[in-house]
Amino acid sequence: MAIFDAAGRAAASGEAVNGALLAFFDFLDAPTRVHDGFGPLLAGGQVWQGIGVLGAVSDIEAAVGGQAPPVTFTLSGTGDAIRDDVRNARTKVKGRAYSVSLQFFGDALRPLGNPYILYRGVMDRLVHHASDVNTWTAQLTAETLFARRGLPPFGSLTDRDQQRRYPGDTGLFMIPAMQNRRRPWNPAIPDR
Repeated sequence: MAIFDAAGRAAASGEAVNGALLAFFDFLDAPTRVHDGFGPLLAGGQVWQGIGVLGAVSDIEAAVGGQAPPVTFTLSGTGDAIRDDVRNARTKVKGRAYSVSLQFFGDALRPLGNPYILYRGVMDRLVHHASDVNTWTAQLTAETLFARRGLPPFGSLTDRDQQRRYPGDTGLFMIPAMQNRRRPWNPAIPDR
């Protein structure tokens, strides 16, 4: 593939090739770029800060078969200041963009080509857990761009919303009663 040509040439010449995951979070007040190593890193014309062992990323799965699995980013060992971020998450985090990229490096952390975007979408929830007074863990849940594609624009799949749009339509009147219940298509067949 042309996007990995620089890494392929470096490997073919005997140079050691390493990779790093780069994550970009477009927070409202401070867009943040981090990588899974230590110290600052220059890639794609940007400086990425290392989070080392303090950060983790859940499994990244492709959106297959109508499913849009979320990704969870965890930052542990944070201080008390994370509380303000969690309180303001609705305005600073929810609905903002994020991306996870792969970057190859050669000797002396020389970038080989540009970062390759693996996954991108929108951030959803920021929650925190406190194991003690001084140690907090923050978890950011994010979704792909396909997560809510089945919903109507500016609406929801409820009877109230359906009646507002199309008065008299009874297509969604049983949605709350249908949760966790099997309903046959043929009304002559008894429901068990």
